[in-house]
Amino acid sequence: ELGILPGGNSSRAMDINDRGEVVGSSSTYSGEHAFIYTKQMGIKDLNSADSAGCGLIFIEAHAINARGQVLVAGRSAHSPAMSNTTSSEDNEICAPAPPSNFLLTPVTIH
Repeated sequence: ELGILPGGNSSRAMDINDRGEVVGSSSTYSGEHAFIYTKQMGIKDLNSADSAGCGLIFIEAHAINARGQVLVAGRSAHSPAMSNTTSSEDNEICAPAPPSNFLLTPVTIH
């Protein structure tokens, strides 16, 4: 049992490393968020003040390696997650940019 992030009702695991760290995605009150789970900390949102400061939302963690580096998919916090608009001039459908991938590397603070 991994649990769920606050405000959510479901989570799904995507990968596990040899240390038993699990990554994936959990629903929240504001949409899907990437998470990491450890026995010591439980489930933890990978979004932080740092990612918000960069204008990013990490939506799904795909992989974690033995060093604890996490591959996540993220999108701009300033673009709608699921919104299409139609241009009246040329009748084209404009969709939000697809998610980008990021490599998160843990840092030890002494």
